[in-house]
Amino acid sequence: MVSLSAALILGLFVNKITLPVLNLISDHLDRQAELQPNRDFLILDDFRLTYAKTQELVDRIARALIAAGVERQDRVAMMSDPRPEFFIHFLAVTSIGAVWMGLNPKHTKNELSHVLNDAEPSMLFGFGNQSKNSLEKLLDLAKSNKSIRQLILFEQEDSNSDYSWDNFLEGEQQVSHTNLMARRSEISPKDPAYIVYTSGTTGRPKGALLTHIGSNLCNVIGVDRKALSDRSIICNFPINHVGAIGDICGRTLTGGGTLYFQEKFSPSEVLRLMESEKLNTLVGVPTMLQMYVNHPNFAQTNLTSVDLIAWGGSAIPSELLQTLMEKTECTRCTMGYGMTETTGGVTYSGLHDSVQVLAKTIGTPDPRQPLRIWHPDGRLAETDEPGEIQVKGDFTMVGYWKNPEATAAAFTEDGWFCTGDLAIQLEDGNIQIVGRISEMFKSGGYNVYPREVELALEEHKNVKMAAVISVPDLTFQEVGIAYVMGTEKDTPKPDELRAFVAQRLANYKIPKQILLLEELPLLDIGKVDKKALRAFHDSS
Repeated sequence: MVSLSAALILGLFVNKITLPVLNLISDHLDRQAELQPNRDFLILDDFRLTYAKTQELVDRIARALIAAGVERQDRVAMMSDPRPEFFIHFLAVTSIGAVWMGLNPKHTKNELSHVLNDAEPSMLFGFGNQSKNSLEKLLDLAKSNKSIRQLILFEQEDSNSDYSWDNFLEGEQQVSHTNLMARRSEISPKDPAYIVYTSGTTGRPKGALLTHIGSNLCNVIGVDRKALSDRSIICNFPINHVGAIGDICGRTLTGGGTLYFQEKFSPSEVLRLMESEKLNTLVGVPTMLQMYVNHPNFAQTNLTSVDLIAWGGSAIPSELLQTLMEKTECTRCTMGYGMTETTGGVTYSGLHDSVQVLAKTIGTPDPRQPLRIWHPDGRLAETDEPGEIQVKGDFTMVGYWKNPEATAAAFTEDGWFCTGDLAIQLEDGNIQIVGRISEMFKSGGYNVYPREVELALEEHKNVKMAAVISVPDLTFQEVGIAYVMGTEKDTPKPDELRAFVAQRLANYKIPKQILLLEELPLLDIGKVDKKALRAFHDSS
C-alpha cells in the first residue's frame, strides 16, 4: 500500500492552481493594478495607496535604482519597521533583478553589522525621522560597511543632504520606461530576489537566498489552500522575516487584498483597527493572539467581521483557539508549517479542521510542494513512525549566501532540503511535529522527542506553554527537564503535571523535573528560544 507521503511525491493527487504563477514577484502587482486599480492596497493611519498608485511608485523607484547604478544581483538593504514603504521598496528592488534584504531596527548594531558585512549591499535605505538612537545606528552602519556606496533616507527631503530621498527619486528621469522593461525582461524566475537571515538559534545567522519563483509558488499555493483571496489584514511582523515578506504581504498581494501596517506592535491598536475597519482576517503567531485575548479591551471589541483566523510559527493552545473562534463567531481557521529556507508554508490545515487537530498538527502537504518524512534508515517513514520532514522543489532556497558548506549540508545528494524537524504522519494524513533532530535525546536507550512531551503538557487546561530540554543523567544518560508557563487563571503544580503526562505518555518520556516560569524566552516569531532557555538552565 502506498503511503500518503509516497503518493504526494509520486504526484498521484492533482490540485488545480487557481491563480497564475507569474515570473517576477512584482508581476502580481501589475496584475492587481490592472484588475482593480482603485482598490486600496497599502494603508498606514491616514496614508492610503491604491494598487495603481503603488504600481506607479514602484516603477519610479525601480528607475531611480537603475539610475543609481544598481545592477542585477546587487544587494540593496532597508532598515524599517512594518510600513508601506518597506513593501514598495521590496517590490521595486526585486523588479530590477537586485536582491533585497530587510533589517530590523530592534536589532543591535553588532547583529546588523554581521548581516551587512555578510551580504555586502551596495545601497542602504532607512528613515530620516527615526529616533535619535536608531538614526545614529543607521549612519554608523553605513559608514562602517565598505560595500555601501549610498545611504538614502525616506522623509529626508532636504535637497542639500547627502541622504536626500527627493534627490534619489529624481534619478528616475534618467531611465526610460523602455529601459526599465528591458531590465525586467532579463530576469529569470529562478533568479534570487531576496535574502532572509535565519534566527541563528544554533549559531551565527545564515542568509537564505530566496527566488522569484519560490516566492510566487508559495504565495499562489497559500492563497489557494488558505482561502486568502480578498483579505484585509494587518502586517505587524518584522520586515526581516518571511512572515512579513511572504505570508502576510506577498499572499495579500497575490490574493488581491488590502494591507494595514502597524509600526509598533500594540494589542490595543490591533483590536481597535480590527473593529473600526471591519477587517476580515485575524492573524499572528500564537503569542500575539494570546496578548489580544488577555487585553482588557478584548471583551468589548466587536470582531464579528472576522471570517478567517490564521497563525503560524508555533502550535496554538486549544483553549486559545476556542476562545478566538467563539469571540469572532468564525469557523474557518488556517495554519501551516514552513521555514525561512522553504520561502513559506509547505503544509496546510483544512479550513474546517477540529480545534484538537488544529492545535496538535501542522496540516497536510500539497502535491505542488513535494514533501516526504524520511526515516534515518534511508526510506519513507511509515504512518506514525518518526522521520525528518524533507522538501524538494523551486520553492526551496537557492542556498545560504556565501556559505557552500552549510548549503551542501542542508540538502541530500538528490536535492531534498533537510528541515531538521522530526514529525510523524497520522492515519488521517495530518502531520505532527515531534521535535528537532538536534533536540531529540536518548533516555535509557529510548528516543525522546521534546515536542511530543511539550504537546502533552500543553493539553493541561492551566498550561499556556511548555518547553523541554535534555540534561545529563548518571543513570539514564539523558533526561528531560520541562519548563512550564501557567495560564493567568491558575498555576499547576509539578506533581500534578507529572501525573497528567503519565496518563498520556510512556514513563521514559515523563520529564525528570518540571519547573514553573512566569515567562519563557521567545524568539521574534513567537517560538521558545531553546538556546536562551538552556543558558538560563545552565546558569541556575
